[in-house]
Amino acid sequence: MTRWWAPRRATGQIVTGSVVFGDVVQVTGVDGDVTVSLDRPPYQVVQADGKAVPVSVEEARAQPSRLLLARHQIVPFTPRDRTGGALDAWVAGAEPVAALLVHGAGGEGKTRLATAVGAQCAAAKWAVWHVKHAATAATSRVELPGGKVLAVVDYADRWPSSALLALLTQLRVLHVRAGTRVRVLMLARSAGSWWPALADRADSDLGIRVDRWPLPELAADSTDTRHTLFNAAAEGFAAALGLAPAAWPVPDLAGDGFRPILAVHMAALAGVDAIGRGQTPPIQPGAVSAYLLRREQTYWRELYARAETPIQTSPEKMHRIVIAATLTGSQPRSVAHQALASAGFADTITASDQIIDDHITCYPPVDPRTVFEPLHPDRFSEDLIAMSTPGHGGDGVNDLERDWVTEAISALLTVSEGKPPAWTANVVTVLVETALRWPHFANEALFPVLRQQPELALAAGGATLSRLASIRHVDSAAAESAEESAQAHYRLVDVLEAVYDVLPSTQHVDFDLAAADIASVIFEERMRSSQEPGVRASVHELYARRLYQAGRFSQAVGIYEQAVRLRRELARDGSRVELGRLGSVLSDLGGCRRNLGQITEGLAAAKEGHALLLSLNAVEPETYAARLAHSLNMLGTCFGDFGDRRNAFDCFVKSSQIYTQLAKSERQFDMELAISLHNLSTHLRNFGDLEQALSVAKRSEAVWSALTRSAPSQYRHGLASALNAMGNIYTAMNDYDQAVQCVSAATSHYRVLAEKNEDFYLPRLAETLDNQVSPLLRLGRYREALERVEEGLKFRRELVASNAAVYLPDLALSLNNKAAVVAESGNLAEAEKVCSEAIGMYRRLVDRNPKAHSEDLAQSLHNLGTVRYLRHRAGSGSLDEALFSVEEAVEIRQRLAEAGILEDWDKLAESEQLIDGIRRQMPR
Repeated sequence: MTRWWAPRRATGQIVTGSVVFGDVVQVTGVDGDVTVSLDRPPYQVVQADGKAVPVSVEEARAQPSRLLLARHQIVPFTPRDRTGGALDAWVAGAEPVAALLVHGAGGEGKTRLATAVGAQCAAAKWAVWHVKHAATAATSRVELPGGKVLAVVDYADRWPSSALLALLTQLRVLHVRAGTRVRVLMLARSAGSWWPALADRADSDLGIRVDRWPLPELAADSTDTRHTLFNAAAEGFAAALGLAPAAWPVPDLAGDGFRPILAVHMAALAGVDAIGRGQTPPIQPGAVSAYLLRREQTYWRELYARAETPIQTSPEKMHRIVIAATLTGSQPRSVAHQALASAGFADTITASDQIIDDHITCYPPVDPRTVFEPLHPDRFSEDLIAMSTPGHGGDGVNDLERDWVTEAISALLTVSEGKPPAWTANVVTVLVETALRWPHFANEALFPVLRQQPELALAAGGATLSRLASIRHVDSAAAESAEESAQAHYRLVDVLEAVYDVLPSTQHVDFDLAAADIASVIFEERMRSSQEPGVRASVHELYARRLYQAGRFSQAVGIYEQAVRLRRELARDGSRVELGRLGSVLSDLGGCRRNLGQITEGLAAAKEGHALLLSLNAVEPETYAARLAHSLNMLGTCFGDFGDRRNAFDCFVKSSQIYTQLAKSERQFDMELAISLHNLSTHLRNFGDLEQALSVAKRSEAVWSALTRSAPSQYRHGLASALNAMGNIYTAMNDYDQAVQCVSAATSHYRVLAEKNEDFYLPRLAETLDNQVSPLLRLGRYREALERVEEGLKFRRELVASNAAVYLPDLALSLNNKAAVVAESGNLAEAEKVCSEAIGMYRRLVDRNPKAHSEDLAQSLHNLGTVRYLRHRAGSGSLDEALFSVEEAVEIRQRLAEAGILEDWDKLAESEQLIDGIRRQMPR
């Protein structure tokens, strides 16, 4: 954002007291505080006035469903216990910028809650904005008369994380530059895998306080509460429909069908409207929806048959259009043309325009820049889609069924020239949400589409895939429906198998978490359906690999161990095939254990796996070369964790040699080659061969760059790792500008990755922050160095709190970095304190693994001695304490030298020289 101040001019276009997201053209005068974002953001911001949108009695009687919409405020908002006070406290909190996610099932009143909060804020002179994700970049201008803003973000779980972060970033900058107090209220059905990473980024990167509240199900358990809600809603609906007050009969509201508040409100609306029309009120949840949907059909017929300006689209065709619009969501007119043509609803632009205009008459868009406003509320629109689809078996609602629904859905999802249509993500998301409540719809519509075109599910993204995997209740109900109708039965697991087959086989930040969720369902089903040991072993391996890629190491290690047990039984007869599979899974188990800090157990498993594959490769190299190279990578990494750098180096040399040969003929080994080269370059650097290390690192980076250009989400992690390694080598070569450039680029990549999978990528993000510290110090950029080390330390402490065995060494390293920064900045007392904390951690690590951590302890002691010596020279430190620290460092390094494992003799000499300098300063 750029903020402009200028004197007000008497003529020209004047913008005052506003915020503009996007471009402002021909601004000739600016008055007041005007904040301008020069980039068009991926969202639209509109002012909300908080006032109820009026509905006339005629409009209400023509289309009763509109009374359910929160914007009309027909039914008074019912606060939850403690929620109102907590929201008031959140709004009034001391934080300058804060964000809150309120999540709950559809129909639980999230929008009404946001409307109530917005009304309170507006009464207190806050600006209230509604923010909607836009598929294309947009420009928005909203008023900012005061210094306080509430931004309401609906469907937050359907936004890309990058777009949400862009919004939070701009609102944070708005506070910094204009002093605006900001509250961001996000609404979503779930707080799944998308939320933790976003919350962490908002907190750590932007300094925004974030909270998450599950919205209680107000009508979940208490029938009395449901009666109260029904009566209040019935009173409001009766007044809107112009009916006299009455004691409206309350149906039996027990059962899960009336758990959501919206279901109770729908029952009240249907009951009041039916009595007002002299009809019997519906009493079952399905019948309630059906009644209101038939009233929707009546609305279309009346518009079609009216004498003045009738719509040209028949009621039957409008049924099709409403379903299509609900599936695609609001779209620009040009995209709506494409959707109508794809579904076969219009064959000319003229016909398409007529349909769109008629639909606008029925459902005016909230955003005038779009058409195809969906039927709302969401739960009601999902009922329309499900009840129009044959097979639901609902009593009294058969007249809603249409035999064209599934064909229309398939037509809307027709892939053209290898690309799914632009509205695919929205369609699949709506289909999944509908299937979660309507089992027959899964079997009739969702499952057939995804079984035949599973790649469509990928277009909807990882969050929707995880929701798809959660449709556990469908199979039995769908099977009954299929048996009754003699139709094919698609099981959830069959659909997930098809989707799984098109998922990237390697790590992919957009899908790793969803792939693990899908693999969980497949694992359970295959384990139930097969007792064959080979099948069960393969299923364990598949599931464990997906858990590993998702960063769920604790779960993965147990599954890997079961796979090893099964493979050992199968390999008892000496079969080469089974021995090879056992070797591979042992290598993977070793890698998983090391990620949990079980370095001894990890090394043992990796050694055993490598030994098996080495013996097999000697007999059949064409079969086992790739698996041997993989085992060498795993073994080398485990050796490195154990402090055995020489054996690690040998493993990576051999692995890179094998993959170099394999990659010459098969491009599928490019990624494995890049990994081996990366590992090799790291160890070449450790051994001081910097020129060779840089050459190998550049080869790795070149391979990753080519892969990333072809599939950024799939290979970005490798490119980030390669850039990080190059930065470390440049630091060792004293080329600090290049080092900062490389590691900063790596950090940017890891920030994007950590948004989607915090468990796996947060440690790597913290590492790149640490790796920027040394070159920034050498360049004299102390403030930036301190910012990086503090952010890295925050992440490191969070990681240690979750798994100290794995992340304590990294935290100690970060503390050493901070000590260096604060010492260079002149705060020697703080540097001494931080050094002492790092030493305490390294002593614990040395007790557990002296070979891996003794040198680290020695370096920390050397650092502490240096700080104490500098403090003495500044008049506040003890030479005796300085000498004691450095002497212990020398003793440790001498023991390492005697054992033949001291890798850097210059450091021993440096410590000995420091001792001489200290002693010369001591009184004789």
